[in-house]
Amino acid sequence: MISFLLSKLVNLRITQILIICIAMAIITALIVQHLGGFSPCGFCFQERRSYYYCLLFAIASDFSIQNRRLYWLTSLLLTSILLIMIYNTCLSIIHVGFEWNIWKADTLCHSKSMQFQETDSITNTTDLLNNINKKSNSPCSQAKLYILGYSLAFWNIVLSIILSVMSCVAIIRTLRESSSR
Repeated sequence: MISFLLSKLVNLRITQILIICIAMAIITALIVQHLGGFSPCGFCFQERRSYYYCLLFAIASDFSIQNRRLYWLTSLLLTSILLIMIYNTCLSIIHVGFEWNIWKADTLCHSKSMQFQETDSITNTTDLLNNINKKSNSPCSQAKLYILGYSLAFWNIVLSIILSVMSCVAIIRTLRESSSR
């Protein structure tokens, strides 16, 4: 069974793997926020926004990679993903620095917008959709959820680096295929 799954994975393009990874990161963040009841801070919203942009670029690059003559567009889109993920890595490093008290959290770290509703008070989809658009006043220096002893901001560093490497590999493959023609 494992060899069957691996044989199917070989047929996936790296852009499709990028789409799956980015979509899973977004879905996981939304589940943690809305079903888990963990309100994100301002940095969390900025880090998540990077994934939204990268998802759009990854979908566009998956379409453009199907046409071999558009290798320059595919390379440009994948380079955009690479740069956004490098930016997201830097942003997450700053966030982890606030959480670990490496530097002092300042006004960048606090959002003065409305508080999320508690998940118990959400009774229908309208409440859920209204709650999605609200910002949190949760401080960035206090992580609320730890996985294997590390905060989600730390795991965002790891995922951003992995996605950066994947997009770099995709760029190299795209340029190699275009030069071999």
